[in-house]
Amino acid sequence: MKQIVISNRKGGSGKSTTAINLASELSKEHQVLLIDLDTQGHSSIGVGSEPFESGGCHKVFEGEALSQSFVPTISENLTLAAASMFFDPYSSNFKTDTLREAITKERLEEFFDFCVIDTPPTFDAILKNSLVGADCVVIPLIPHPLGIIGAQQIFRAIYKSTLNSKKPISYIGILPTMFNFHIKEHKEILDQAINIFGKDRVFEPITNDMSLSKQFYTKIPVVLSSERSRGARDYRNFTNSLLKQLG
Repeated sequence: MKQIVISNRKGGSGKSTTAINLASELSKEHQVLLIDLDTQGHSSIGVGSEPFESGGCHKVFEGEALSQSFVPTISENLTLAAASMFFDPYSSNFKTDTLREAITKERLEEFFDFCVIDTPPTFDAILKNSLVGADCVVIPLIPHPLGIIGAQQIFRAIYKSTLNSKKPISYIGILPTMFNFHIKEHKEILDQAINIFGKDRVFEPITNDMSLSKQFYTKIPVVLSSERSRGARDYRNFTNSLLKQLG
């Protein structure tokens, strides 16, 4: 099972949009587990469910089985581990490999080909848990000077936190989101990202598309509901590029 983490400390970067469309696109040909570790529950909403008021995937940090949070989604091959709306990460002491131990204990790698994890916009014990066992991390980047700074910060933090782990992350990629090729500043930010992170780490941008905003009203990701839209096209291309990086 390939574990893909979507992470950014800046809210509103397209993190949940990326998680639900990547997971949904992968589910067209694979068995996929989407873990919503952001207590806002946007990924849960985006695939036709809701975060739990009690229960949810965050309860794994209190000793419950991860599978107790599993709910079906709008895609037959996509299983959601829904978020826990009121979980306080500072109220419990848990190890940084709690999530990995739960996945191993329940032998989930035998049931799923991919695990996509939507993380909170923080760098805390929950994010560190998602990184243990991760094969790659995708950092959404909004085309703004502060977006570049934020991407650099989370890139360095992730790299340092996993440098001495048993299974170092093989790939960290940058995904520009909310992009408009007609705006000069957006193209300048893209050039900066390529110069800073390297061309092999920067994906083709996800362009601005109203269908990406509407998907949270319909609770169906655009790659399933509006396959001819620009948003769906961009996320299909991103998924294919990511699969090549994962080998």
